[in-house]
Amino acid sequence: MDQKSTLCGILVVVVLTLSGCASNGAIVDPIIWWDNDDPADFAKYGPTPTQRIEELDQLASGASRLPAEKQIEHATKIAEALPTEENSVIRVHMLRALGQMTVPEAMPGMRSSLFDPDADVRREAVLALGESKNPEAVALLGDVLIRDRDYDVRLTAANSLGGFSSEAAKQALVPALDARDPAMRFAAIQSLRKHSNVDYKGDTAKWREFANGGSPEPPTTSIAEQLVPSFLR
Repeated sequence: MDQKSTLCGILVVVVLTLSGCASNGAIVDPIIWWDNDDPADFAKYGPTPTQRIEELDQLASGASRLPAEKQIEHATKIAEALPTEENSVIRVHMLRALGQMTVPEAMPGMRSSLFDPDADVRREAVLALGESKNPEAVALLGDVLIRDRDYDVRLTAANSLGGFSSEAAKQALVPALDARDPAMRFAAIQSLRKHSNVDYKGDTAKWREFANGGSPEPPTTSIAEQLVPSFLR
């Protein structure tokens, strides 16, 4: 018997063995369990990760339309579950649901997730805080902007601060204006531009003055800029 035939024979034996074990309950195929909607499995193991994500996404899509008492119920439950949830993808979807809730009870879960060990979860917490439009989020986002060790999380905080028009939100963007990274400076300028009647273009000094409550002079336009359309420069 050649090597190929031997390998085929071993494979057949393994398949038959696993099939027999599965039939008497000794082995449960994790892929089958993941997608199985059998009520008995649901009662024994609870919802699968896929089912939990779907439930959270459905909650997020309709959270803002729920009465306050229902939002409080869901927000409290999610905030209590976040610290012990091992699946980081599920934590992300939990935060997406919290970000759509307008009750104060949604804040603790978002706040605590700013210190999550997973950068993707922290980034989602920043996005959720921006979505919440809660004034309390401004100080939290400002802290993330100068503290978080992940660049994408900090950049997201700079973008999210643009959703707030308060003086505190503008001042929180000053460290991003002083960053060495041009993308971070650009994000800060874009956020400030949303709340300014004057476009100071790339002049970080004037944007810094504006962020600190000043009213700098509008930028001057050179003759070259007047003669040559912006899209040709």
